[in-house]
Amino acid sequence: MKLKSLAIACAMMAAGSSFAAGTVTISGVPHQVVYFGGATAPDNFLNDIATGVLTGITYYVAPNYRAFAGAANGVPGVANGTRVLFIKRSAGGSVFGVNPVARAQRVKTIDVNNCATTNTVDGIANTPVDGSTPKLAFPCAVVGVDPGEANHAAANNAGLVIDFGVSDVEPAMFAGPLNTENDTPALAPNEVARMRVQPVNQLMMGLAATNTVPDTTLFSRSTYGAMLNGQITTWDQVDESLSGDVVVCRRVEGSGTQTSYNWFFGNFPCSANEGGFVEPARMTSSFGWKTSGTGTTADPFIIDPSAGYTVIENSSSGNVRSCMQAANAGTDYTFTSWDPETASTKTFKVPFSSTGPVKAIATLSLDSYTGTNGWSFRNLDGVGTFDASTQTPSANATGIFPSKENLIKGRYDFVVELSIQDRSVAVTNEQGDVVPAIAGVQKAFADEIVRRSGSPRFTGNFDNSGAQVSTPFAFASLPQFYAGLTDTNGSEVDGNGVRWADRYVSKFTREANTCSPLKFFGN
Repeated sequence: MKLKSLAIACAMMAAGSSFAAGTVTISGVPHQVVYFGGATAPDNFLNDIATGVLTGITYYVAPNYRAFAGAANGVPGVANGTRVLFIKRSAGGSVFGVNPVARAQRVKTIDVNNCATTNTVDGIANTPVDGSTPKLAFPCAVVGVDPGEANHAAANNAGLVIDFGVSDVEPAMFAGPLNTENDTPALAPNEVARMRVQPVNQLMMGLAATNTVPDTTLFSRSTYGAMLNGQITTWDQVDESLSGDVVVCRRVEGSGTQTSYNWFFGNFPCSANEGGFVEPARMTSSFGWKTSGTGTTADPFIIDPSAGYTVIENSSSGNVRSCMQAANAGTDYTFTSWDPETASTKTFKVPFSSTGPVKAIATLSLDSYTGTNGWSFRNLDGVGTFDASTQTPSANATGIFPSKENLIKGRYDFVVELSIQDRSVAVTNEQGDVVPAIAGVQKAFADEIVRRSGSPRFTGNFDNSGAQVSTPFAFASLPQFYAGLTDTNGSEVDGNGVRWADRYVSKFTREANTCSPLKFFGN
């Protein structure tokens, strides 16, 4: 059932020239649309940011989409009270905050014309990880066609153009053939040049394994990478005392998280020109690939884990966590993902019930530590587990822990730098829409979200008097922006004489170049 009639009337679209920077009418009140797409990393503090830039919010949700309708508040360049519909798309991950931005492509969006008539308890997240009161949200449908899918270039594609996007790594990393979404071509240098790219903060990536993998298992960079790459397919190759086939719960191509793992464990694309990279295994590498089914919801393609080595490509980090939970419990896992053989999105099923609990690893950033059900983060080049929520290693732990202290001091180097990008020039897309450079309310919101996302308030709850960010230990602020950090009283140290910068600001940076080693900057 529909919630209400929400007439989407993009200002430029009405003139037949753009599907970006439009307005939506909610209960008779026009709202400016601000469309933000890409990496899931900011989603853990997105609600806090939204409540900081909007008041009187009504929440709308769909799988991997959130929307906040309210009145602008405290955004430089935007009059307080301006009605705004702020949409965040996380479907597909980072590349949807890069390629569609540069190409001004229409992409799927939450359909505020087609929402349920009743609120659902906490549609924003099934369980608030910060202990806050659950928000009531209207679950909605999704409309439009994504790049790479059939009929994307059709004039009646109901998708919208993303105003600005976020990615786990800078746009240049989304190179073909491994880091583009839906097997679409990578951006050309002139397309990358269309964007204003702003580094935001640092985020740790992690080594993750199901609880079925003993915490005495040593994970080195080489063995973990070999499992991701399909060079190691059974657990006895990792540890002679273990048995069973390796299962990999990874992200889809074009995900910033997956791109980070392709870099750290496979040298792609940094060594592409020298032929020194290794491709990650894909679902098609699974020994039990498509043993039956047609790929529909009623008759999904079956990936049989009893056949051996199994790789599962997931559209979001939440899906990866669900994959790990199912593998650990030995329960069936059904999901939708891009199928390179049919060049379309299909439904797949992995019947773990046929094998019982299995041992799996994953590609997950450390901001997933609030959802570690059936799995845990492991230590690099060591044994044991690491509880990122309490910053506590297990009693037997060795190696390098993925702790915030090790991030700040440059000891843990599996770290990437998020970037936020928008269009700095007008772009004409497949439909002939002439989409202008970001400006006005959309640019003001983009700049404010860049400022807030990189602030120690959101990377560490520093001086945060509002709602507390749920994953402060996964991130660090960049030293080029926050060296010499002071509190509201102008002090550089806390009550114990410890510098604030040493608690919240990294001493090292890649300067928005993932292929660069971490460089000492100081804080």
